Amino acid sequence: MRTFYIFKINDHFKNLTQSNSYNLFKTIENIYHLKKEDYAIGITLFEQIAEFMDYQATNNYLLNANRFNEFYTKYSNIHMINNYYSDERSKLVVNKTYLLLKSTKQYPSFLKELTFDENLFACDFQNQDYFWLENLT
Repeated sequence: MRTFYIFKINDHFKNLTQSNSYNLFKTIENIYHLKKEDYAIGITLFEQIAEFMDYQATNNYLLNANRFNEFYTKYSNIHMINNYYSDERSKLVVNKTYLLLKSTKQYPSFLKELTFDENLFACDFQNQDYFWLENLT
């Protein structure tokens, strides 16, 4: 099972880190592993790096992109694909600050659909994997 945290990075940081995204990944990873007493610092740093997602637009986009997919279901801000033929079980939760994607696949089908925004950066902290979604196409 893979867990991706997908963030919308602001244009300034994207331009600074696009050619070497390792530094961006390590910064976000450090924020991810902060202790509770350091959350205020992490929030300040996160606000400098990332932007809020358009919560409603993202939900609507995913719903429209999958309206003919018989393996797709949606409840509130949770989007799921249960494709027994390709052995994919993916769950995407849309939040205002990030998207959380859990899947049985190495690269779930939701990742291809999310390339509509060129500033989305995916991090899998457990597997030390990171990439810009626009590079998947």
